[in-house]
Amino acid sequence: MTKAAKKAMARQLEAEPSLRLKHTTLSCMGELDRDALRAIRDRMVRLLDQGCVWLVLDLSDVSHIDYRGVPWLVSQAEEYRRRGGDVKLAGVSRYLLAILRAAGAHDAFEIYTDAGDAREALSQGHNAWLH
Repeated sequence: MTKAAKKAMARQLEAEPSLRLKHTTLSCMGELDRDALRAIRDRMVRLLDQGCVWLVLDLSDVSHIDYRGVPWLVSQAEEYRRRGGDVKLAGVSRYLLAILRAAGAHDAFEIYTDAGDAREALSQGHNAWLH
């Protein structure tokens, strides 16, 4: 392909409307130690940088969270809100809720029974699905 053809293709792609995901669900599982929470936080940062401002953290399959990493999740959720989005939690067991309380984060998130309910809450009154 010639340079001119590549430039023409690039211009055509730039001219086409983009379709970006503004909402996603991040499903977590197992025991979330500080390294796992750091990886989740890093993934949240990448999603936000890609324009995804609505996030559900599905904790249905999580058995434990290291309370020392919870403030990282809270700070990321605050960044989502500053950018006009939100982070909802789903599938939080009583045990995990106790850990969130101990870490001072029990009121930092809206919590839903399952990821479907959390996604529905995100979409209420917002065009949260596509941009």
